[in-house]
Amino acid sequence: MGKKTKASKMKAEPAAAEPAPEAEIPISNAPLPLRQLDARALGEFLELCFGDRRLLELCGELRLYSPGYRLEAMPPNQVARMLADEARAAEDAANLLDKAIRAALRNPVLESKPLGDEHYRDLLELFTGDPLQHLARVAWRALIDEDEKLRAYALSAIDLGVEALDAPAKSAAPQRKPQLPVEVQELRKQLEEARKGADRAGKERDSLREQLASARADIVAREKTVADVREELSQARGELTRASAEVARLTAAGEGRALSEARRLADESRSLSERLRIAAEERDALRAQLAQAQRATAAAPAAASVAAAEEEALPSAEEASTFLIPIFTREFYDSIQRWDRRMQRAAFDKVSLLARDWRHGSLRAIALEGLPGYYRIRIATDVRLIYRRGEGNTVEILSLIDREDLDRYIRQARTR
Repeated sequence: MGKKTKASKMKAEPAAAEPAPEAEIPISNAPLPLRQLDARALGEFLELCFGDRRLLELCGELRLYSPGYRLEAMPPNQVARMLADEARAAEDAANLLDKAIRAALRNPVLESKPLGDEHYRDLLELFTGDPLQHLARVAWRALIDEDEKLRAYALSAIDLGVEALDAPAKSAAPQRKPQLPVEVQELRKQLEEARKGADRAGKERDSLREQLASARADIVAREKTVADVREELSQARGELTRASAEVARLTAAGEGRALSEARRLADESRSLSERLRIAAEERDALRAQLAQAQRATAAAPAAASVAAAEEEALPSAEEASTFLIPIFTREFYDSIQRWDRRMQRAAFDKVSLLARDWRHGSLRAIALEGLPGYYRIRIATDVRLIYRRGEGNTVEILSLIDREDLDRYIRQARTR
């Protein structure tokens, strides 16, 4: 079981009264941190919790076995160590042992009371009922103690329980086994070796049978795959043969057509070349006539054409009568400072359109409620330009604002 720490002497007095039946003691929900114990200490803790038969039952539930050995012939401490190793390695084994330990111990000693060094020393020496399970309950209580220094009493309780388990074996006098004849001992030894060899041979035979069955299944699957591949290859070869024949046929047919087409294109090329030469000669002749006509008209006065063009560029009298002169206020120049160049350009474009045609549909001019003579036009989705009709043919450009500030602008304009 490994090296033991020195424990105080345990009083193995019989219990003064019968313990209450387990069914009457509720199972505690306190944590059971088995992973705080190493494999050796956990195995010793399981020896304190369960009897030898229960340890074997737990191995059966977890389907644990030791190759070459029967669990019934193994010492209890080795069986418990197997369970401890499995619990530390597998979560399902840890859960199973957690439930089994709670069912056996029910709860830790004095679970809801704070304990100190003196309490733990008294619990290690004074107890009632099953001494081994009592020590296991003390170890459980120490493992969940809030004071880390007091958790060392868990190992003390386990070591004390292990000493109690080893005490009968140490105190019992060694029994002398009857000496058998050498021939019988040799025959028994050979028989045992033959049994072990037969067991190993049986296991190897079973393993070889499984491998053979797996190999046969693999061979069958591979043969099926090879047959499928062969069939696909045969189909591909047939398709390739048909495609090659079709390509040869199309090539033979296409060579004749290509030759006749080449001859036709050569004839057309010669015809087009001749037509191109004639067209180039006609073009040169026309260019010469155009140059002569331009020289003849260059002497005519150019002033008349310029004046006519300028006269046509001027607006008509009717258009000029509807033109409004925009007056840009200081307020407008202050308001456009917060906008970028694109929005400023858009605002001036709208003002230009407003001056030319204040009824234009794209302006969407709307009168402001509560401010007679004030209008707003749409510059962008959330930008509006405020203007006011002045006297005569003038229009005052007042401010470029955000649409959300329109109500505030109206209130401020009323107070001016």
